[in-house]
Amino acid sequence: MTEQQHAEVVIEPPVDRQALWSPIVGAETTALVDLALSDQATRAQVLKQTTAILARCVDPAIDVSGPRTGLVIGYVQSGKTLSFTAVTAMARDNGFPLVVLLAGTKIPLHEQTADRLRGDLRVERPSGMSPWTLLSNPEPTSDVVKDVATQINTMLDSSIPAEFKRTTVITIMKNTNRLDKLGELLGKLSNHGVDLNTLPVIVIDDEADQAGMNAGRTKEGVKSETATYSSILGLRDVVPNSSYVMYTATPQAPLLISLADALSPDFVNVLKPGPGYTGGAHFFDEHRDSFVKIMTDDEVVEALDAGATEPPSSLEAALATFFLMKAIVGSEQLVSMLVHPSHLQELHTIYGRFVRQLVTSWSSLLAEEGPDRDELIEVHFAPAYRDLQDHTGREIQGLRELMPVVRLWMNATQVRVVNSDPSNNSELNWDSAPVWIVIGGNNLDRGFTIEGLAVTHMPRGMGVGNADTIQQRARFFGYKKSYGDLCRAWLPVSLADGYENYVDHEENLRDQMIKVEEEGTSLKSWTRKMLLDASFKATRRAVIEIPFLHSRFRGNVWSAVDRIGNLGPAGQENRDSFAAFRNSHRVEPIVDERDPRPSKHTRFTVGLSEVVGRLLVDWNGHIDDRVLVQQLVLVLQAHLDEQPDLLADIYLMDNLAVRKRGLASDNCTVSNLQQGRNPGGGYPGDKVFFTDDRFSLQVHDVTNRDDAVGTWSALGLTFRLPESLAGAALVEYPGGEQ
Repeated sequence: MTEQQHAEVVIEPPVDRQALWSPIVGAETTALVDLALSDQATRAQVLKQTTAILARCVDPAIDVSGPRTGLVIGYVQSGKTLSFTAVTAMARDNGFPLVVLLAGTKIPLHEQTADRLRGDLRVERPSGMSPWTLLSNPEPTSDVVKDVATQINTMLDSSIPAEFKRTTVITIMKNTNRLDKLGELLGKLSNHGVDLNTLPVIVIDDEADQAGMNAGRTKEGVKSETATYSSILGLRDVVPNSSYVMYTATPQAPLLISLADALSPDFVNVLKPGPGYTGGAHFFDEHRDSFVKIMTDDEVVEALDAGATEPPSSLEAALATFFLMKAIVGSEQLVSMLVHPSHLQELHTIYGRFVRQLVTSWSSLLAEEGPDRDELIEVHFAPAYRDLQDHTGREIQGLRELMPVVRLWMNATQVRVVNSDPSNNSELNWDSAPVWIVIGGNNLDRGFTIEGLAVTHMPRGMGVGNADTIQQRARFFGYKKSYGDLCRAWLPVSLADGYENYVDHEENLRDQMIKVEEEGTSLKSWTRKMLLDASFKATRRAVIEIPFLHSRFRGNVWSAVDRIGNLGPAGQENRDSFAAFRNSHRVEPIVDERDPRPSKHTRFTVGLSEVVGRLLVDWNGHIDDRVLVQQLVLVLQAHLDEQPDLLADIYLMDNLAVRKRGLASDNCTVSNLQQGRNPGGGYPGDKVFFTDDRFSLQVHDVTNRDDAVGTWSALGLTFRLPESLAGAALVEYPGGEQ
């Protein structure tokens, strides 16, 4: 092709079937992203993600689009706040007159979010001509209502120049009192010429899985509404032409509420973290050996003793590591330490006293040379130094050279107790000190950002095992690539194992959500499936309304797909599937010589991925068996993602000669699908026919006994996983059956 013949090929982006319109990237969005991010690729990624989210919301140019509910999933501390701030900015660029942000159930989190929003949007500008009006927990007074109505009417008036228009952003705490007041305020706008039925509104719910879900009790088939949930529904009723966009790192609850619930999401978007993010995979998969300091049972008991008069040894070790870490990174990086012993305020007070005592006494001992100083360094700082030195590739000064600097950083440290006690709610102005130690409990959980968090001391356990609650305590995740090698967490072994197991759960769920997002399908049509260790519950039981089965497949234990009596057409479908599977693997089965009988079992070996993808994934039958097989598929696929070359052995029981079996009282479950041991005849029983280090699947061809009423015939399955492939999964009952 000559230069004159050159033709440019333009590849059209895929059509998003969930998108309702095409937002523009305007001045406010561009300025926000340019100021927040220095990397051009990350800027482009944020703009792309923001556009995709807003395109799925109501179209501000259409009078009535109808309500929309969306779910946006990001990692803990990965940039969700920047994302919903960008959505707010882009909403302004596209003419939305009102954005509501539900931000926090506790004052510290709400204030933190509102302050950051005010700064990132640059609400106050030198010229005084701001495109924003920001209100925090407004009261529905006549003056406030009139001012908001004026701003909205001005935004909607096409004759008014853009520089005189302001988008109103309202941040509100997520409790029924504040929400009801906001609903009252918005309801009164109609008295000032605002058409609430057509008013386009974006409602953003930060940490949406907290407080807003309906945890009411069910009585006689009717579920009552909790107060906050009812207030959110009331707010949405006031502005029906709105989009409710839920942000969270832990989407279990929104995914498991009833599909008929107004808060059940129509669409999902998954946020990709920027470069330098260190999350669960980094700390609990790739670097667990260096990051996690396991607390023994005795150390946990010591750390949780409310009657203790001396600091626990684990706290001393964590504190020494923290100050050495600060001395190593120097003044370039603000660092903090989190002490999270319990939800009990009594322990917070005790730990506040312990930390202050240690900082004061250690600083005093380090001030002068002598045996006491030497003992302090040898007992506490030398082990911490060796640990840091052994797990970093950076050049660090010697311990003796660092210790004078350690003392200086101690003297510059701010210690704060943060909990619901009003006397402890002093402001955390991170820029006012280079070193922080923060002590608290639930107030420092979900959504709360602890700047520069490097060392965590958390002796509390798994509690009731709600996966979302435990993950939200992981304040140690974030953008820490530059000092992640020096980060440490003191945790009980149960909690450390829990975080490690959560990594698999989170990555598997994100992969499924990305697929739903990219295919543009409705999230309501996605069958709920979660790889979830048996030590976890997905979320608090009160909010779950979708029926599900959560099962664990233990290593070296048999499980059965045996509800095969009277299957009807499904039985033949499974026969056809297995026949096609065998035809695609034309290998001669091996006779299993462990079978002493003349008619022996046979077996053949195939790739486990083939068994999962071409046989099990479409296995039909009774609802319980279908769910069981889908759980198995989820567990096996997770292992295949790590080890794609895994093998499986398929056992053809009696070489697929027909076996006759009776049915249990439910008229569908086969009694004794596996043949038992026959001591007299020397047969050891079906359960001994497996391969130690592989997934073993037995296929049984079964029909009714001669004395049965009716005739049926089907294939049954029994399977056994080696210990290395054990796992657990949660799967929804299709169609709400159970």
